[in-house]
Amino acid sequence: MGAVQFAQVDGHHIAFREIVSQRESDHEIVMVGGAFWPIDSFGDDPIASRLLEGLSCIGRLIVFDRRGVAMSDPVSDWESSIIEQWADDLAAVIDAAGCDRPAVFSWHTAPIVPSFAIRYPDLVSKLVLFNPAAPVTDADNEWVAEAMGVGERVLSGGEHELRYQGFPGRNADPAFNEWNEAAGRVGASPAQARRMTQATYAAPFPDLANVRVPTMVVTRTPADYFVPAEFFQRAAAAIPDAQLEVLPQGDIAPVGVGVDDLLAVIGEYVTGEVRLPAPERQLTTILFTDLVDSTRRAATDGDAEWKRVLDRHDTVNSREVRRRGGEVIKSTGDGVLALLPSASAAVEAARAIRSGLAADDLAVRIGLHIGEIDRRGDDISGLAVITGARIMSMAAAGQILASELVSQVMDPSMFASIGSVALKSFDGEHELFELT
Repeated sequence: MGAVQFAQVDGHHIAFREIVSQRESDHEIVMVGGAFWPIDSFGDDPIASRLLEGLSCIGRLIVFDRRGVAMSDPVSDWESSIIEQWADDLAAVIDAAGCDRPAVFSWHTAPIVPSFAIRYPDLVSKLVLFNPAAPVTDADNEWVAEAMGVGERVLSGGEHELRYQGFPGRNADPAFNEWNEAAGRVGASPAQARRMTQATYAAPFPDLANVRVPTMVVTRTPADYFVPAEFFQRAAAAIPDAQLEVLPQGDIAPVGVGVDDLLAVIGEYVTGEVRLPAPERQLTTILFTDLVDSTRRAATDGDAEWKRVLDRHDTVNSREVRRRGGEVIKSTGDGVLALLPSASAAVEAARAIRSGLAADDLAVRIGLHIGEIDRRGDDISGLAVITGARIMSMAAAGQILASELVSQVMDPSMFASIGSVALKSFDGEHELFELT
């Protein structure tokens, strides 16, 4: 990121940074983030960082903290329209950054961006609204009350249940939850956060029919959100000629599952082509786990007990991987895919996972491999990933199998060869080793 700069409006300083395009581009894009994630926190989460990297591939990127958030001045006048103040802040940032009719990308942000587009149509070329707010109707009262209640409990230091409802794809990742909570604490004080939340829902909503800027509304298929998916699509129906893009199921905010899908549609809408960052090549140790006999157990245990089993499985895996500096990439339903920083860390994690689940009478098979992966945001791919999955599939209940490369970088006495086997989709035979 570039150095912090400040726009000034009505005596208030609004902090922003410039991220120069990673590719030659005549385009510019300004990101209007949520209330509680300051711009300087994005580098501390891999998917949030991926979002900024991807947007900077589209064009010169400007990010800023709205009034009341982090480095920007606090809100001093709650009696005037806070939505209009935030809209003016956006206009001031565009001017101070020297932008020439940039595209504006936002998520949620209630009426801020529509209000800005109505007040300053000549300052912006296109709007991209991800899961945008829309006018609240009487039919929304129940979930709005629930959302406000959750927000109050979160801001009061209670259970952070919002993360589970808003991020079904990342709620099993303790590192994400810690980042989410830490960013929120830096973003605003509890009092400021509460006032902003209340203002978001209580502020008069502009007539979306008056938005004359080309607009694309992006949402996702229904997921386990506290906000109904239909609410987000309401804005697309109200904005004249708005384009609606419905992506596969993912998280409610752009720093969740599906970030590259989102970046692809933004890039195509703004520039006419898909512009994604190149995959990150990374040498790592891959760990796959799988609960043995899961199909039979799911059928015989009943839904409640099977959910308890899966929760326990996920908890043990996440805890042991994280303790050794690793990262759970995804859940496979009855297993996980994780990355560890070294073979020794992976071996320790595998043993701890096996032991921890055995205490609950759960048998698990585990596969270990070392190789290069391609990383795009929250997902990974590559031959090494497929190899790790195939190795795991060869293991019996309670068995930890590793590739020859893993055994070579560790103490050979820790492993016993099980011979050479054929791995599905691979030519020839491959010697595998059991961790003793």
